[in-house]
Amino acid sequence: MNLEIFFIILCYIIIGFLLVLFNLRTNFHWMIKSTMIIITTLFYVLTYNSFTNLLGWPSNDILPDRFRLVAAQIYEPNALINSEGSIFLWVTDMNDLAGLSTPRSFSIKYNKNVHEKISKALVNLKNGTPQMGENKSEDKKNVVSSLLKKEKSSSISSMLNFFDMPNQLLPEK
Repeated sequence: MNLEIFFIILCYIIIGFLLVLFNLRTNFHWMIKSTMIIITTLFYVLTYNSFTNLLGWPSNDILPDRFRLVAAQIYEPNALINSEGSIFLWVTDMNDLAGLSTPRSFSIKYNKNVHEKISKALVNLKNGTPQMGENKSEDKKNVVSSLLKKEKSSSISSMLNFFDMPNQLLPEK
């Protein structure tokens, strides 16, 4: 998240610089001036696209291979409001500080099998047993094509498995 904040600050500094440059009477060629206007417009778009990760919206990215389940919210398909249904997971990556890093919100397409697995994991989580999840993807080509199409992949979400988190090994005294 620090990279995104740095990127937004950098964009606004460049926009401010370009505005000051244009406010001063310059004798630049019209091509240079039009190029700067186009670059400024691109920075506005890049800044706007950077805000989605900063605002905490759920990511449609692929879940980490191993993660700790913090919470989940399941919305089943509903024909009355024309909703396809979705599952929101709040997880921490096990490769980052052994699952103790800042949680990230993910959104996956609704799937009945995944719904059942997550419901069981939530029951265990409420009973005080930390839950660990695994995202097994068999075909990496489907992952890449779904990322390029910017779609939520249901085949990826059906490969989720949850189990009790192993006890942490404490050093001997």
